[in-house]
Amino acid sequence: MIYTYSTAHVSAPERFEYWKEVVCKHCIPAASNPLSDTSFDGSLKVKEIGLIDICSVKAPDHYWERTAKHLRTGPDDDFWLGYCLEGNSHLEQGDRRANIKPGDLFLYDAAQTFKFSLSGKNKLVRIPRHYLSTKVKNLEDQTAIILDQARPGILPLKALISQIDDDSILIQGDNISHRLTQTILDLLTISLELQNLTIESKEKDIYSKVLTYIKRNLRDPELSLEKIASAHHVSSRTITRAFARYDKSPISELWNERLIASRDLIANNCANSISEIALESGFSDFSHFSRAFKKRFGVPPQRYLIDTKELT
Repeated sequence: MIYTYSTAHVSAPERFEYWKEVVCKHCIPAASNPLSDTSFDGSLKVKEIGLIDICSVKAPDHYWERTAKHLRTGPDDDFWLGYCLEGNSHLEQGDRRANIKPGDLFLYDAAQTFKFSLSGKNKLVRIPRHYLSTKVKNLEDQTAIILDQARPGILPLKALISQIDDDSILIQGDNISHRLTQTILDLLTISLELQNLTIESKEKDIYSKVLTYIKRNLRDPELSLEKIASAHHVSSRTITRAFARYDKSPISELWNERLIASRDLIANNCANSISEIALESGFSDFSHFSRAFKKRFGVPPQRYLIDTKELT
């Protein structure tokens, strides 16, 4: 099935409202505004092929925002694969931002809020959530990222999406449509799996660097997730995700390293008082330190200090 729409037959004052209506009908509900004072001139072609829909969009610069309110309005939770042919766009989702230029492939998630400034000519492909989420791990974290052009699968995927406007594909029957759909989904899955390996490698590297940074800066009482993220030029969420791969959190690991450091200071007779030990380990709240130490090692730091002195 093919649906085509154009604002050309609509009076100028009503064009953008018409545009919002047809896009929300065939894509996903979201708020939208034009980003230019000129008369809006847009066209949309929606082609249903097997499991996917391919939307060919041509429009001047305009803005879409999917909010928490829109998420509650219905079950629109599929993933969307975008392919920019002309113009420049900008996508924000989660803590990620992508400046999109011609030739870029990108992914966004209808189940999460997003901000999307769209212009020029783009192909937007609806991908069933159940298909991708069962095959690619942590897919929600790969949205609003330009897919790596060097990864296998990207170039043939782009070529196939570019050629999909050939209406003869549908005329040849459901078997061709199904095979075409499956090829697109397989190429995308391969590309995302390899992209995921790249992300995983980067996150392992971040984990190692952050852990070293934490150990070197334990004495800083102002050390926080935001400060750690800033020092490594990444987002707080990226660091949290890197630690989650090891079932840890950066803040709990910071506390654990501080407590181990405080215990070692006592064991090595490097301090004479609990307050000195706490400060040397990065704790500014002494009562909080005492409670955490007891919970971690089974005895309060005062008792541990006394026992250590008696042994020596």
